[in-house]
Amino acid sequence: MNHSFNYNLLKSAAERLDGGQLSGARNNALNNLKNAEFPNKNHEDWKYTDISEALRLFNKSLTTNQESKHSSNKNNYQIMDQIDAHWIILNNEFFTNKKPTQPKKEEIMVSFASSKKDETEILIDDPLSCLNAALIKDAIKITIQKNTELKKPIGIIWDGFLDQNIHCSNFRCIIEIKENATVDFIHVHESKVNEPHFTNSVVQLDIARNSKVNYLKIQNYPKHHTLIEKSIANLNDNAHINYTNIDLGGDLSRSDIIINLNGEQSIANVNGVYLASINQHIDNHITANHINRSTKSTQDFYGIIGEKGHCVFNGKALIKEGAINSEANQYNHNILLADNAEIDTKPELEIYTDDVKCSHGSTVGQLDKEALFYMQSRGINSNTAKKMLTTAFIKKILDKINIQSSANYLDSVISKKLHNLSS
Repeated sequence: MNHSFNYNLLKSAAERLDGGQLSGARNNALNNLKNAEFPNKNHEDWKYTDISEALRLFNKSLTTNQESKHSSNKNNYQIMDQIDAHWIILNNEFFTNKKPTQPKKEEIMVSFASSKKDETEILIDDPLSCLNAALIKDAIKITIQKNTELKKPIGIIWDGFLDQNIHCSNFRCIIEIKENATVDFIHVHESKVNEPHFTNSVVQLDIARNSKVNYLKIQNYPKHHTLIEKSIANLNDNAHINYTNIDLGGDLSRSDIIINLNGEQSIANVNGVYLASINQHIDNHITANHINRSTKSTQDFYGIIGEKGHCVFNGKALIKEGAINSEANQYNHNILLADNAEIDTKPELEIYTDDVKCSHGSTVGQLDKEALFYMQSRGINSNTAKKMLTTAFIKKILDKINIQSSANYLDSVISKKLHNLSS
């Protein structure tokens, strides 16, 4: 089998890492990778997305010194100055020091998975998640105690590298939210080094009954960065999640968001905005698994794609036999700003029971020429008019974000990206 990597080098790299309680999961992942075939364009779910650059960087990481230099400026992130949150910065130095910052709230516990006895927490169900499990220095676990209602969000910054010696980073975050809790998360992908880099990350969320979660992910990596991230959320009875995915930066970004509606009356709203400029590739694959009765999911993604940008949206709802009285909705709307901008969009419904309510649809268009002409006739220049129209187009999604403290920061970074797209 063609692995696209040297298995012996991978095994050697994994064996050099501290084992602890992660040894079992790491060994299981290595065993799975012996016969693994990595995603490629022959696979239906990956036919529009080429990860050869990610694999090149991964292979380079196996033969390069991966020790990161310390940075005295490592905590200087703009978002931390603009959003008041319980901030946790995850980078290679963080996992080397093995000293997780504990927020000053007893309702929040931050720990390392290597200190736990339950190795089954490390999900390994595909080649990329196995690769992640084999090479993570550790996994961070965040536990929210029952009956918690946090006034400030928990912020997580994923910075995969502090210098150009690091070509590949593997992060894993496990979040357990216990019963009757209400909590907001802001999950940020940023970096200060603009060098080719591959981040392979996995986020696991378990949301107990009657808990409510707002989850905002912002991907704003510099150019030359590749991000592949898998997020899995398991919802129990009457659990709610409002998940928003904002994709702005990097060369290639692939998000797999899997929502398992395990409990009765669980609800998931998965929304997104993606803004792609020249030679950017942004791929969103969303799956809502309706496993129990009276569950509801909505997927609503808006994209603006500029010259030579390419985006992918695949939204799927699977309604299983026992999921009667369930509802699933999928919407995808796109504006192409150039003749060579591309979008591949595919909302899907797979239904195995009666008595359900479902809808889906997608649109692809251009900016309204009459609106542009009208605005220019009133003295507004072309670039400003384009920016005003594109801002209005994505406002519907931004208005659904229930983390008010993020509004000014999002307005700043999105406005900057739209200015570049409109120029």
